[in-house]
Amino acid sequence: MHEQYFSIVTIPAGEILKRILSKMNLSQRQLAVMINELPPRINDLIFWKKRFTPGQSLEMEKALGIEISGFFYKIQANHDIYLAQCKEQLKHRPDLSLFRKAIFWDVDLDHLDWNVNEKWIIQRVFEYGNEKEIEAIIRFYGKNIVSASLASVKTRWNSDRRMHNISKYLQLGQHTFKT
Repeated sequence: MHEQYFSIVTIPAGEILKRILSKMNLSQRQLAVMINELPPRINDLIFWKKRFTPGQSLEMEKALGIEISGFFYKIQANHDIYLAQCKEQLKHRPDLSLFRKAIFWDVDLDHLDWNVNEKWIIQRVFEYGNEKEIEAIIRFYGKNIVSASLASVKTRWNSDRRMHNISKYLQLGQHTFKT
């Protein structure tokens, strides 16, 4: 029953404890009494002010009838790994000083995932970017990835500008791309 929470790495262990308590119709205070803990400590765990210890995890599992040893501690570790991966992905990006904020007017550049949003970023730069920005994108992703991403664009929106830049910077004929 609780195994499903292991696949939800984006949610911290405290939030999962809060959900379980809600489903069981238990208050933080009731859980604290069940495991002989101070109620503020439970609140600190739920709101991520304190981290679960292995002992706390075992006590809570026993009190809540969770039969997975180290459940909350493992959930916490999975979430920590997820956060570390997110932090690492944010490092993999081009020099942001090369891009005008006007191109990415609708997003926070500091939190943009340049891997997940690759196709959208390439399209946006080829439709609105200047020479320096387009060349930075080609250097960052490489011609093959840029060409493949642009070849899959289906929209006719700003296609004249996009096609002009494809022809100019990728030296590919417009017949290669359909709009």
